[in-house]
Amino acid sequence: MKKLVDSILHPTKTKWFWVYIVFGVLGFILGIMLMPVWSGCPDWVFWKSWGTRIINMIICACIILYLCLFLVKKILARSNSVVKVLTIIEFALLALIALGCVLQQFKVINITNGACAILGLAMWCRGTVEIFRAYYHQRGNNDRYPVWWLVIAVALVSFGVYFYIKPPFQDIVILWIFVVFILLISLILFIDGFLAKPATRKVKVVKEKKTKEKKTKK
Repeated sequence: MKKLVDSILHPTKTKWFWVYIVFGVLGFILGIMLMPVWSGCPDWVFWKSWGTRIINMIICACIILYLCLFLVKKILARSNSVVKVLTIIEFALLALIALGCVLQQFKVINITNGACAILGLAMWCRGTVEIFRAYYHQRGNNDRYPVWWLVIAVALVSFGVYFYIKPPFQDIVILWIFVVFILLISLILFIDGFLAKPATRKVKVVKEKKTKEKKTKK
């Protein structure tokens, strides 16, 4: 993580520095076009519905990242058959929701609950699986299951039900977070483009003269 941050803040000098700037400008334009502020504009603003249409794809991408980076590891690490089966069911359910988000773009099916309800379902599934894991852990091991983790599992179930029944935020919040993220990345790329610009020949000659003068003085 430290190397990644350092490479972003201190990009290497390259003749392709302009690519950073181009992607930064394009990303900034895309972020502005995806903003939900265009919804009430006339029809000639052809990008006015892009933001609302992309929300389901954002949800799908988040679910896929959750499945690949978290649940797959949980399934492979599970030894208890019951908890492993429950985790596989959780994986299959969320995978079907991700598929539904894609199919909704083609108007095959309609997912009306929204991002908050999907988040609530994911929280409920994770909390339920962890409660079952705590039960079977206590039965098969002498060491106690961490109480703090059990409290988190119960909280996930409770908040999951609340998020599903009474969503505290709308899908537009997800879109704004995504737009701000794009604008931030675009700004970083734009600045990195100038930082990655190699020195001109005149600057190189001046630096070489200074180094030679220092060597002669020594």
